[in-house]
Amino acid sequence: EVVGPDESRKLLLDQLGEFSNISPLVDDISNITKIFCDLFKINRVWLRLDAIDSPMCPRFHTDNVKCRLVTTYYGPGTQWLPNNLADSAKLGPGNNGLADEESGLYFDEADIEQLNIGDVALLKGEGWKGNEGNGLIHRSPHSDQKYKRLYLTIDFVELYLKIHQNRLQNSML
Repeated sequence: EVVGPDESRKLLLDQLGEFSNISPLVDDISNITKIFCDLFKINRVWLRLDAIDSPMCPRFHTDNVKCRLVTTYYGPGTQWLPNNLADSAKLGPGNNGLADEESGLYFDEADIEQLNIGDVALLKGEGWKGNEGNGLIHRSPHSDQKYKRLYLTIDFVELYLKIHQNRLQNSML
């Protein structure tokens, strides 16, 4: 949903219900939304809260966004690679069809960092002016077992509008 910082609490309570045990989660998301808006001096954000049981983004990649806020409330956190320990030429088609661990994208499993539950991270992307080619390399957490994850992302509204404009254009074809 696209919301302003003062609307996020009401939206979440409408969507999730007004249970006393959910109040701390709603309060935290509302506070984070306000902080993101204040930080970037914006009035609205695209807020997504996803309950997932498998990786949304199983391969390392960068995002073509200015900046994305992520946090995990339950389950494993986002994994990322420091840019100086990765060969970004091996992202996407540069991997020549090989898995991340085989492509030469990184050389040591120990180089993979992982956010903890409750960590709030700003993932600077390729769309940040002057950051082209230096977006944070990241992926959904990997596990040999199926997992449950409650994951929050906050994006600039421009991304939401761009995605929905593309969907509209494609549906007209």
